[in-house]
Amino acid sequence: LAQEYRKPFRVGAADREPPDPRKWVIRAPQASTREPVEVELGEPLDRALLERVVEVADGRGVRIDGQVEVGPEERVWRWRPQAAWAAGEYRVRVEKILEDLAGNTIGKPFEVDVFERVEERISREAVEVRFRVR
Repeated sequence: LAQEYRKPFRVGAADREPPDPRKWVIRAPQASTREPVEVELGEPLDRALLERVVEVADGRGVRIDGQVEVGPEERVWRWRPQAAWAAGEYRVRVEKILEDLAGNTIGKPFEVDVFERVEERISREAVEVRFRVR
């Protein structure tokens, strides 16, 4: 280098707390509208994964078609259905591979000092959070 260069970084405390969908705040839309269901995530989560591994299903567990919108700083997830909402129970289904910015996944911190069995195939294990449209 021709001259000295410095790049400062600001760091905070280690984040060892996995994302917990049970702590998310869900704002359900009104029936007969196409308004999105809105989920406050409580912390920034991986945007690419939010767009790919979170979905909405009806009360029977059948996936519903719709469009994902990720809010500012990846702290809000919105999902707008293709058809108007019918009154009833729904589920936000989240694959456990969803990560926060520290690499923690649902139910598992990133830095864990244990030996785990290596799976031969990829599983699509998920958790669900229910909400009701009225």
